Amino acid sequence: MDFLPLFHSLQGRTVLVVGGGDVALRKARLLASAGARLRVVAPRVHDALQALATELRMRPYAGADLDGVALAVAATDDTPLNATVSAQAQARCIPVNVVDSPSLCSVVFPAIVDRSPLVVAVGSGGHAPVLARLVRAKIETWLPARYGQLAELGRQFRGRVKARLPGVQQRRVFWEDTFQGAVAEAVFAGQPDQARRLLDAQLAQAAPRRLGEVYWIGAGPCDPDLLTFRALRLMQQADVVLHDAAVPAAIVDLCRRDADRIALAQPCRGEMLAGLARQGKRVLRLAAGAAPWQGDATLDVLAAQGIVFQVVPGVAAHSVNLPPSA
Repeated sequence: MDFLPLFHSLQGRTVLVVGGGDVALRKARLLASAGARLRVVAPRVHDALQALATELRMRPYAGADLDGVALAVAATDDTPLNATVSAQAQARCIPVNVVDSPSLCSVVFPAIVDRSPLVVAVGSGGHAPVLARLVRAKIETWLPARYGQLAELGRQFRGRVKARLPGVQQRRVFWEDTFQGAVAEAVFAGQPDQARRLLDAQLAQAAPRRLGEVYWIGAGPCDPDLLTFRALRLMQQADVVLHDAAVPAAIVDLCRRDADRIALAQPCRGEMLAGLARQGKRVLRLAAGAAPWQGDATLDVLAAQGIVFQVVPGVAAHSVNLPPSA
């Protein structure tokens, strides 16, 4: 990727905005919504931008304007000036964004879906901002407005859950159940008090998970677009991923980013899967084919040891290339 997505805390920190027109105003509004203190520098400044500025310097830019800033934004139509701001900021290790000039940026502004405290950012490395905005529009329709309330509820209970469930993996499972179950539905239905009561009850009954489970997923013909919704959901839940060499990186990368990944050089034995599950882990066995477990004794081993497992068939290769109907 060209840029690593990060979320930058600007609460109470000074951001330099070089430019005083409409483009600078749009950036300033976004920065102000993130709690930044705005130092605006330009010979002429839009009235609305003046109202947002914490420091207003109505003169040409000078290198000293970078003193003490956490971020610099060049939003002028003067290409040499923008290049100067970029070079001087980067020389001082200050993140810098130059509007409509990705080559001069060390950071870029993404398209944002704001369900604070839940925020989704979509970027194109500055090369296709219109496409990023179109993707953002799609995400806007997928995320109900009350997702922000659900995230806020999680913030309120986070300390209590950590005290009740000291293990990271235990907490992860608890929150996954919470955000996909009755608590979430109560929030979406506009019943925050009911959601809080449900979460209180769920937390009171929570106990450390002793045994994990195993997911055996058939990757079919190994085309990421042909994975089932169920397979994708379990891939995002797994704590450990064991995958065959035949499964391409494009599919393995769809698994949870922080999951442990083990590339198998030889067949995976049931005892290995059972051992990981006994540690309380959710173990994903990812193999090419529609039903790779057929003729394998692994599932018998798991059943004999009381390990819960799921199998998810992949798409059969012969069904992908069906001849067109007459």
